[in-house]
Amino acid sequence: MMRSTLTLVTAAAAAVLITAGTAHATPRTWLNEGTQVVGEDVLAGLYSTTGPGPDDYGYCFIEWLPYKGATSSELIDIQAYEGPSYVRLDEGDVITVDGCDWIHESYTP
Repeated sequence: MMRSTLTLVTAAAAAVLITAGTAHATPRTWLNEGTQVVGEDVLAGLYSTTGPGPDDYGYCFIEWLPYKGATSSELIDIQAYEGPSYVRLDEGDVITVDGCDWIHESYTP
């Protein structure tokens, strides 16, 4: 009887750990450098920037890709920004960000 109870407890603990490991983090309210999926990595909506920083060589870019893992040669669109700007990102967009600090309209420090 003791062995059956221990097996059940161990199985239940393993199920809890597996379930906890599959939880997703809340999407961010800022854009990182690199590729991200809107709705998974970052929130959909309106983002703003004050423009390129000193290390951005006067411009920053956002590329829209057809899927995560696509290369720049497969891009759907690219936008260059050289001053204060806004961009609207839709759920499911796959983007690559290069430069600028982008913050979601709902961000409150």
